[in-house]
Amino acid sequence: MAYSVLIAENSEIIRRGMVDILQASGLFERIREQGCAANLNEMIQRLQPDVLIINPSMVDAGFRENLKNSAGIRPRLVAIVYSFHDDAIMELFDETIPINNTRARIIRKLSDLLKKETPGSSAADNQLTARETDVLKLLVQGFSNKEVSGQLFISTHTVMSHRKKITQKLNIKSMAGLTVYAILNGIISMDQLR
Repeated sequence: MAYSVLIAENSEIIRRGMVDILQASGLFERIREQGCAANLNEMIQRLQPDVLIINPSMVDAGFRENLKNSAGIRPRLVAIVYSFHDDAIMELFDETIPINNTRARIIRKLSDLLKKETPGSSAADNQLTARETDVLKLLVQGFSNKEVSGQLFISTHTVMSHRKKITQKLNIKSMAGLTVYAILNGIISMDQLR
């Protein structure tokens, strides 16, 4: 399937770097760029990208309102993260790409995201989001809530919120049970455990 992506980022260096990575990945047939927040909502409506990679600082109340009111399927949302952002904004995203990720990790994250059902589609309620999967992976490796928050650029409150959602969705309460789930579902391998 041919996918399209829109990269919304103020920094030309970061935006052009993402374009270079995505062109080399072969994941996307159409790659578009937006360098400012002006007319971003209209551009999203016109292009209807499968994936929107965006700097969270470009997310305003109008953008959030459009997401809430969007009929049907919205694009998969990916945050380019190089500073801390409000938890309410970060909860909007299906995936995050910290600025220090390698090319291979970025491509893997986007590839995994494209394999998942689109937001708003008929995914099973117990399917973990990409962010919940990242949190689970670090937790079963033995990282504390604070260490997870530092690695994923989110608050410890958000980590605890994701942790609660993970246990509710999977109906697994113990860390041992979550570890077994992560291994059986290919989220982590045995040699990645501490």
